[in-house]
Amino acid sequence: MEFFTLLTIAYVMNGHQLEAKIWFENENDCWSVLLKNGSLYDQINGEAAWCDVSEVPSKLIRPKIRPQN
Repeated sequence: MEFFTLLTIAYVMNGHQLEAKIWFENENDCWSVLLKNGSLYDQINGEAAWCDVSEVPSKLIRPKIRPQN
């Protein structure tokens, strides 16, 4: 099952510590965006970043109905 995941990027602007937060449908998408070259992390000169997996499912696994013969 997949869970919504929050990407948090910590950075400093004009002497103020700030955070940018973006939601993704799963952890893999979060890490892919964070680790790619030229990412938002690189563009804002991030100091730290991480992906927090929530407990909220983004996709539910539904049982399949068995065919009746």
